[in-house]
Amino acid sequence: MKSYDLVIIGSGPGGYVAALYASRRKLNVCVVEKDLLGGTCLNRGCIPTKALLYSASILSKIKESKEYGIEAGGFKINFPAIAARKDAVVNRLRAGIETLFRGSRIELLKGAAKVVGADTVSVNGDILNAKSIIIATGSRPMSIPGIESDEVDICSSDGILKIKELPKSIGIVGGGVIGCEFASLFNALGSKVFIVELLDRILTTQSKEVSRKMEAIFKKRGVSIHTAAKLESITKENSLKLKISGGNVIEAEKALISVGRISNTEGIGLEGLGIQTEKGRILVDENLRTSVKSIYAIGDCVRGPLLAHKASYDGMAAVDNILGKTRTIDYAGVPNCVWTDPEVASVGLTEEEAFLKYPDIKIAKFPYLASGKAHLMGRPEGFIKIAGDSKGNIIGVEILGEEACDLIGEAVLAKSIGINIKDWANIVHGHPTLSEIFQEAAHVFCGTPIHSI
Repeated sequence: MKSYDLVIIGSGPGGYVAALYASRRKLNVCVVEKDLLGGTCLNRGCIPTKALLYSASILSKIKESKEYGIEAGGFKINFPAIAARKDAVVNRLRAGIETLFRGSRIELLKGAAKVVGADTVSVNGDILNAKSIIIATGSRPMSIPGIESDEVDICSSDGILKIKELPKSIGIVGGGVIGCEFASLFNALGSKVFIVELLDRILTTQSKEVSRKMEAIFKKRGVSIHTAAKLESITKENSLKLKISGGNVIEAEKALISVGRISNTEGIGLEGLGIQTEKGRILVDENLRTSVKSIYAIGDCVRGPLLAHKASYDGMAAVDNILGKTRTIDYAGVPNCVWTDPEVASVGLTEEEAFLKYPDIKIAKFPYLASGKAHLMGRPEGFIKIAGDSKGNIIGVEILGEEACDLIGEAVLAKSIGINIKDWANIVHGHPTLSEIFQEAAHVFCGTPIHSI
């Protein structure tokens, strides 16, 4: 029997970050992974999708180059090469984590783990003893009852990343973040894209204004969007036929099912220890501890947004709590990032949520159209919205526009440390930069707009 200070089940952005963080604090750590190091984010999520989207963004710039005085002709899309680059990026980053593990003397065991006691984990028949255990088993794509994904023609978000040829057309079932990112990708690469969304709008995690604007942008680019529509069946003939409510039929070469994710909490021994779950997620306290004192759970298998950076936050918080440095989790400062074109990012409450919770809410909005940097980049579409109360406290920030997912970092910092919007207006930003939109929006909030009326 091998003994460790900490055994972590799962090596995604929650598990591997927790392992590295714990090793820096002199804990003897073992990570158990039944699949690929790096979990969903690195192998089947954040990294490969953004690698593909970056290739699509290069293509968009080439197509628009004449507007910038550059005439680029004769280019072609080599999708197998795009896919190969995506794989190379993933492999390189995975190798980087392996190097970090070796340098940090973290033991990596391959196999399916099962928690068999408060301080005991079974892996491939071997028993590991641990003073503390972190469950970081992540999540997987959710399926639709009666619709079987063969990962060739009808794909989940995992399977769609394995295709080597660009489909001429694709039906995307689910207009959430994942669906919209893939819609943006395939539309940019020239595929005919259809979105089928059960709710009355796409991107329901964002404000209605952002949702409507993204829908308008997609439609302008030729994406066909069916909201308040339910997928009833998919049949295979020469192509796929997606029958949706209302009698409509969508014909496409491939289909992507992106209707959410479900936590991986089955078969890891929870029931035998009396660890409770709710809707598949492990119940934890405000310190990420389960009902068994020595066992913690983090990331997609507990409450909160299903985001890689949230999982990493959880992982470090759990390690601090294991070491006796009490940290209470708070997801109010976790940003949402949507890598469409244009990007969408937010932190805190949306406009609608803010109005419901705060009676004295005020919304300040500044358009990219009034940003010098946005114009010289040829990206004047979009806006920033700051929601604040009468005292100037930040309630939420939402950005639609170029580099929104990078820009949101400033808003997260401002909200997290409690910067008053009135003080934000006085913070000097470089010119010309996109970050000036924060100062401009803060001035709008204060009633002293500079580059807007």
